[in-house]
Amino acid sequence: MEKLRISDNGRYFVTQDGRPFSWLADTAWTVPARLKWDDVSCYMQTRKSQGFTVLQMVALDPEFNPEMRDPDGNPALIDGNADKPNERYFAYFDSVLDMAERYGFYVLLLPFWGQLVTGDDWSGRIWPVTITEKSAYGFARWLGERCRHRKNILWCLGGDRQPIHKGRDFRPVWRRAAEGLAAGVLGRDLRSDEDPEMWRELLITYHACYERETGECSTFSYWDEKEAWISFVMLQSGHGSEVKNYNLVQREYKARVMPVWDGEPAYEMMPTEWPVRDNSSFHGAYMVRKRAYWSLLSGAFGFTYGHASIWNCISEKERNQVSKVTWFEAMHSEGAAQMKILRDFMEAVHPQTYQPCQNLFVDEGTDDLHSHVQTAVSPGGDRVLVYFPVGGERTLRMKEFISEKSLPERLHVFWFDPKTGEVVRGDDLEASENGDLKIGWSPTKEGDDQLLILTRRDENIQIPNRIYREISRETGTQKVFDWG
Repeated sequence: MEKLRISDNGRYFVTQDGRPFSWLADTAWTVPARLKWDDVSCYMQTRKSQGFTVLQMVALDPEFNPEMRDPDGNPALIDGNADKPNERYFAYFDSVLDMAERYGFYVLLLPFWGQLVTGDDWSGRIWPVTITEKSAYGFARWLGERCRHRKNILWCLGGDRQPIHKGRDFRPVWRRAAEGLAAGVLGRDLRSDEDPEMWRELLITYHACYERETGECSTFSYWDEKEAWISFVMLQSGHGSEVKNYNLVQREYKARVMPVWDGEPAYEMMPTEWPVRDNSSFHGAYMVRKRAYWSLLSGAFGFTYGHASIWNCISEKERNQVSKVTWFEAMHSEGAAQMKILRDFMEAVHPQTYQPCQNLFVDEGTDDLHSHVQTAVSPGGDRVLVYFPVGGERTLRMKEFISEKSLPERLHVFWFDPKTGEVVRGDDLEASENGDLKIGWSPTKEGDDQLLILTRRDENIQIPNRIYREISRETGTQKVFDWG
């Protein structure tokens, strides 16, 4: 596999020859520690067939596995000491990374989850602090050296924690971890605030949490541009039902020229409120789609999907009020299947290269989660994308899109269905003499979202149904192991 790099305009990832990379990730945080070998193969085959390109994984994660053991019972650390990584555990971890590479996945890799640094979990329980400023450098350097030969690894620090957590400043720990990665992967002694061009060879982000008190959820919530090691921005818009991730993405897009994406949005089948009650609602495929298309048209370079039973690899015995299905059942959920359609759309249209352009609307419109309409314009100005989560009508100020000398101009209309992948051509439209254009549609049922593709050139827009991996119909994929 070839290494990814940041595009020349600083907004998205590209392959070495400059082709836009379709970042469609799954939060497979605990797969290396929670799934037996055959299950890992089953999982990766399925996700490959569904169009996923990136897996977000953690090397040390105690959140659902306090002793941090692999499926064979080997602890990740000897005596819980970060200076003594267990070769047996990491041999299996290496094999999981090898399999990811064979299936063509890039891996966004966290060396250690934030709980190991802060010493507490989200239930209020106190845990031993495993990673300190000293051990952060040593472990990150060791892991970096171990992964130095891999071209499909991008790095992430943090792990669902803000760097200033409950009034304590853990930023020195994370800086030393970044410096350890530089020493291990690049073989260079880089300071966290120096040589930004050198740091671009490593590609590191920071995974914050959604801070309820402030609404902060960005890599840069408690960092600034002096941190040369940060090369792209991750948002954790989280699982609340009222989060407007289009505003979060666009705020970061405007703040700095750096790739940004929603790396942990509302998971499918995750409760919309905490604590969970008997009558609590859960996020469905519709919410997943909205967060995906909203963020892509707001300036994100890609999207990360998640499921409440996948990130922690829930087994049959571990079903509970939150994780109602097993990891195996969750792989075939409605939202996961629709991520295949999103990948097809990304490959055909490359929305990560578009620019958000809300000023196309004559009226500002509503900003609520029920009916917010998001739009973006292609780099050459020949296409407009408009995502309608519900039906309605909007007026576009086409002078922002078409030169006044060209008005009125005939425009070509296509409607893309994010649920099915179907593209339907509509009637051509013509902007009025003042450049305004009314466009809209009427849904047939609730949750019937649509994406408008408006083009200046008379072209036949198609979103091919691509095959990313075939799964044998005779054998299918089988669950062969029940962790727990």
